[in-house]
Amino acid sequence: MEKRRNYFIKKKFQMNFIVKFGLLLLLESILIMGLFMYLSNDTLTTGYSHSILKVENTQNFFIIPFTLVSLICFIAIGLVGMVVFTLLSHRIAGPLYRFEKILQQMGDGDLTANVTLRKKDQLEEFEKLINVLVDTLDNRMGNIKRNLEQAQELLLKVDAPEAISELNKRLNLIKDEINHFKVTSDFKTK
Repeated sequence: MEKRRNYFIKKKFQMNFIVKFGLLLLLESILIMGLFMYLSNDTLTTGYSHSILKVENTQNFFIIPFTLVSLICFIAIGLVGMVVFTLLSHRIAGPLYRFEKILQQMGDGDLTANVTLRKKDQLEEFEKLINVLVDTLDNRMGNIKRNLEQAQELLLKVDAPEAISELNKRLNLIKDEINHFKVTSDFKTK
């Protein structure tokens, strides 16, 4: 299979994932700054500022550098995190998109489709379960179609015209309903 070129397949899901990561990262930064300010509330710090020795409250001494470092880390980790989460969510969103398409095909009556995911995609167990479901429905619907055709052939051999006519009408209604589904056996030669 070829590589996906579009990494935003389920945009709402993926953006929600990224926004929640960003909010968590922002909350972490605020929490670290808040804890530092709380713990350094009654402390003094000595340090040089432009070759002048200063003695200040620790909060006042570190507030600007600490805020700057926190902001830089927030932006750097946020950007890297967005890329990583986009790639990770892509491995989930891609299979979800594929499952939706297969289920739409099944809803339209096509029971011949199977899900095929890429090697690194997630949800492999779900892929197997959907393929088992499709195969089971395909086989059963194929059997129903075959048995219906055989029953209609047998009806042609019986000599009760009124009953045969009514039964044949009913079988045709069933056949019309069943023919809504496309199954693998439709493509096999009889």
